[in-house]
Amino acid sequence: MKNIILVISIIFLSGCVPWFNSTTNISDISGIVRARGEYDNRFAYRHKYMNNSIKALPLIVTAGTIKNTGEFFAEIDFRVYNKSQAINFKYIDLYNSQGIKWEWEVYRNRLQVEKNRNFIIESYSMRIDSQINELIKFFNDDAIYLKIIGDVNNFKRLDPKHTQSIILTLEYAKYISQN
Repeated sequence: MKNIILVISIIFLSGCVPWFNSTTNISDISGIVRARGEYDNRFAYRHKYMNNSIKALPLIVTAGTIKNTGEFFAEIDFRVYNKSQAINFKYIDLYNSQGIKWEWEVYRNRLQVEKNRNFIIESYSMRIDSQINELIKFFNDDAIYLKIIGDVNNFKRLDPKHTQSIILTLEYAKYISQN
């Protein structure tokens, strides 16, 4: 009797039973929801913390597929909220506590400026399709710092909950990029 239980356990754990694999699928990453906002011809997803946070988050990661072609995409969006004037940012730096640094030069024609009642919101988006694995390694750190350089410099440490939501979205992006 013990041998039969052992054999059945080995079959389940080895992945020979297809329903077991489907219930432990990585696509069930906790907290991934449909992204808010305008994503014309794309199915866009991100972690619920980035979707529902009342905080003005400076960095948002979105992943999904293009409706017509099914092609995968992942993008990172940097945002600056300012009450008085736009800071016209030119460079973006991300640092972690291990001394690893990511740098982006901001192309003026892709910088978007939006004015609402209380804030001037500057945002800059770029595709990160081929950089997902490297970004997962980068964000798996205790401290992540974002520096936006422009007319006025903006330097922030990312909240650990925010960092965790970025990692979960990147893990989801990694999963859908492989399918």
